[in-house]
Amino acid sequence: PNSQALMFAQRPAARSGSGDEMEHSDHGNSAVESDSAVVSLARTVTSTIADGLAHTVAHWKVLLLGQGISFILAIAGATNEVLTVECGVSAPSTYNAFGYSLVAIFGGILMRRDMKNNGNNRGHVTCEEQEIIRNHSGANQEGDEYDRDDDDDDDLTLEGDSPTKKQSIFSLRRNAREIGSANGPAANYRSSNRSHGSDSKLRPQYPFLCGIFTIHTKWYYYFVVALIEAQAYYLIFLAFRYTSFTFVYVTNALAIPSAMLFTKLFMKRRYLWTHLIGGVICITGIVVYTVSDMSLEDGFEHVASSDHIKGDIFAIFGAILLGLDDVLSEIILSDFGGVNEMLFMKGMFGALISVVQLGILERDSFSALFSKEGSSCTLTWRMALFTTHVCTRSLDVAGEMKFLFISEAALLNLLLLTSDLYAAIFDVLTIGLKLTPIFYLAFFLIVSGLIVYESGPSPA
Repeated sequence: PNSQALMFAQRPAARSGSGDEMEHSDHGNSAVESDSAVVSLARTVTSTIADGLAHTVAHWKVLLLGQGISFILAIAGATNEVLTVECGVSAPSTYNAFGYSLVAIFGGILMRRDMKNNGNNRGHVTCEEQEIIRNHSGANQEGDEYDRDDDDDDDLTLEGDSPTKKQSIFSLRRNAREIGSANGPAANYRSSNRSHGSDSKLRPQYPFLCGIFTIHTKWYYYFVVALIEAQAYYLIFLAFRYTSFTFVYVTNALAIPSAMLFTKLFMKRRYLWTHLIGGVICITGIVVYTVSDMSLEDGFEHVASSDHIKGDIFAIFGAILLGLDDVLSEIILSDFGGVNEMLFMKGMFGALISVVQLGILERDSFSALFSKEGSSCTLTWRMALFTTHVCTRSLDVAGEMKFLFISEAALLNLLLLTSDLYAAIFDVLTIGLKLTPIFYLAFFLIVSGLIVYESGPSPA
């Protein structure tokens, strides 16, 4: 009996020992799983950073072009700020009219040069022949669509898309834009089509201005993008009259989600989590820097609250329109014309639209800009600022069109965030401003966001 009692007494102890071992085993498994999750996360982060650095180095020419555009844009913004604050002159339509005129002249010269180099005799078409060509194009448009369907699928589909995938009409893109320079891909595309000896495989050609120029899509497409861009910059420059520069600089970052949204809507591109996180990090960097520079007295205490709100709305809508303009310009650049054609057409229509706005809304501002009196700045200083602003705006438009031809709209707007940092450097050189740690933090965040954005493949 004593041995049996001893056995029964030992069984619960044995079961208790087994339970302790199971509990320790569960704790051990959870610890191993936690460690493996941390290791997996660390590997993912390390791989993302490594891929981003590798892609950044590989795309250094594109990124350098973007930084050049950002630097030019900073100069344009600084001159506009000085004209508005120190000289008391704000004439955005006047700036646009002169700037777009320079762009149109430059683009027109390059277009004529390309037409001569390519032996494009179709450019010399009389006004009477234009109606015949339009009717002929309309009659054969349906047949041309079937002919284009027989071409190589890669010419009219996104990378990675199947020919049977349903796409928006705005999503037709040529992979040729990944090759060569601004006009090289388009020229190669035209040359390859000529070698087939079939006019139906040529891109559509439309005589413009009585045959002086030949364009490759309908003129009103260019009118639309010129109208959108002209109004975007008009609203942004107009916002400087009513709201703080801080708010305008912050809201300019809205061009990034705007470009992503319209790219997704019109071009059916897919953004990965790396693109989204990278964009958020970049926006955070510029918001942190700009908000840190805010003060209670922004110089607009004299502006009524209703006008202050109006200025905020102008800045917001201007930034959204900039994103839309970049996406539509990218589509036209890659699918139809080229950089030179876009510069000429957008410059011409942008100048016409701005002149009309100037005559309706800015006659007093135009007079104040060029008059010898009525401003706190001398006429010489105003003309120097005005000339610098117009030239830099023209270079900005030309650089952005070149960038959009070889890259994409969202990355362009991410790179342009550094323009505010360049403006701070201008203040260091001109007025001796001391940079705070927030500046370096913002710079680090923007660079980090670009690296994360570049760690994934291009949106497709």
